[in-house]
Parts: sequence; C-alpha cells; structure tokens
Amino acid sequence: MKKKRILYSELAPEAPAPRAPAPAEAVPARVTAAAAAPKKGAPLDLARALAAARAAEEKQAAEPAPSRPDVSSPAASPVASPVASPVAPVKAPVIASAPTAARTLRERVRGRSGQLEILLLKVGDERFGVELAAIEEAIDIPPVHHVPEMPPAMLGVITVRGVLTTVYSPSDALGIALHDGTSALIFRRGRARLAIVVDEVDDVTTLDLALLRDAPVLDAGDGIVLGVVRQQDTLLTLVDTDALLAACQAAPLLETA
Repeated sequence: MKKKRILYSELAPEAPAPRAPAPAEAVPARVTAAAAAPKKGAPLDLARALAAARAAEEKQAAEPAPSRPDVSSPAASPVASPVASPVAPVKAPVIASAPTAARTLRERVRGRSGQLEILLLKVGDERFGVELAAIEEAIDIPPVHHVPEMPPAMLGVITVRGVLTTVYSPSDALGIALHDGTSALIFRRGRARLAIVVDEVDDVTTLDLALLRDAPVLDAGDGIVLGVVRQQDTLLTLVDTDALLAACQAAPLLETA
C-alpha cells in the first residue's frame, strides 16, 4: 500500500477568510483635507506664542535704552516737577572731588590722608619708596654706553626696546653710594625717557600716609625726601621722583676765575 506524504504546510492552521470590507462611509471633503494638513493644536500655538514673546524681549534687551528727557528742561515739562530737584545733588560730588583728584603727591603727604601705592627699592643699604604711578617700568640694567662730557650724575645711555635712554645715578642726590647698580627705574618725561640706577627693586606695597613722619634730618636735595615711616625693624624713606630727577639732571655751574 502506498503511503501518502504529508506536507508541513498542510498541518498549519487555516488562515481566517478575509472579511469583506465594510462599505466606505462618505467622508466630507473638508475633513479629508484637514486630516492631510499638519495639526495646529493648542500646545503648538502656545509654544509659538511663547517663542515670539521671548524673541521680542531679547530684541528689546539688545536695543539701547532710549534717553530720558531732561526733567529740568522747561520744554520737556511745562510744569515744574519735583523730580528735577534730585538732579542737582548728583553733580555736586563730582565738582567737589575734582580738586582732590588734582592734588599733587606733595600736597597729599602734607595732608597725611589717603593711601599710596609705592615701589620698594634699595640704594646702598637704605630702603626707599617711590610712587608706583610715576614709574613706567623697572628693568635689569643693560650695558651702559658712556657719552663724552657727561654731567657728574649721568652714567651714560642704555637701549630700552630700541630707544636710547639716559641713565643717572642717585648717589649725589641722596648722599648714598651705589653698591652694584644692577637695576634701573624708567621714567617718562614728555617724549623723553630717563632712567635712575638702583641696587635692588624689592616689592610693591600700600603706604598709609597717616603713618608718614617728617624726615629726622634735612636731605641733600631740594625736597627729595617727603617723609619716613618705620616698617618692622627698618626705616623706609618716601622719595619725590620729580625732585630726584631734577636733582640728577642739574649740572653744577663751572667756577670761573
């Protein structure tokens, strides 16, 4: 008897017969068009409104603030406004502070008021302080070139970034001899640069002018020493740079027979 071959496909369950599609309902044309178009629900509209408001705020913040009209001007307000009264006191401190800012260092020292940023340095074994704002820079002194017929205080000239700069020694003006003279303070006077040789540039500090005292002895120059102050176990001398430069540049008169 011949056996019948069974296929695996015959053992699979029969697929359900496809149902007849229901009769299509009539869909209005405007509903179909609305479904095809992108939705514009309330959340999307709210997000767009917030984005527009945020962009308007950023644009307003980026624009310069409009100048307010001068309330003290009669054209801006025909009636006198009480707001105009606080405008006057604003200008008063500016006018009052102008003479204070224009005071020289010597006047500030006489008043013994305020603080001063100073550069600490050494000439010989003595410590000095000079106003930091008066110095253009402090450098290690480069080679000095001598000049014929130089004044006694003039050591020669050096080259600072391609510019010839006259170098002076403060020994005669301060009455103290230099040891090594390895540093130089650069000053600018108009278009010219001047340099003063010192032995050491120490540090920058703030000096309370109320602690300054008159020098115990008269200095050799014309008002070079502004005062002295004791710092720990040493005595610091405050020097007027203008007077020091003038004393270094002053050439003694030649005696005539």
